[in-house]
Amino acid sequence: MKKIIKKADEMEMAVNYKAARNAFVFLELSLALYCLAYVLKTGELPWVWLIFIVSGVIFWGTKLIETKRLTGPGDSDEE
Repeated sequence: MKKIIKKADEMEMAVNYKAARNAFVFLELSLALYCLAYVLKTGELPWVWLIFIVSGVIFWGTKLIETKRLTGPGDSDEE
């Protein structure tokens, strides 16, 4: 039986990472512009602002945690 699901190679992982990052940047910019326009029009913050903030915290928190985990002590070749 053939394997239907294959593991991604390094190039495919890099492409997927760039695509996800670009989609996230577009989402964040869109939400920021929407919130800015809404504040200028009504003078109040929309509830979408919460999604904007939480998604940024999740992205940067995950990035910091994973970077620290992958580059933790014991991974370096220096002695």
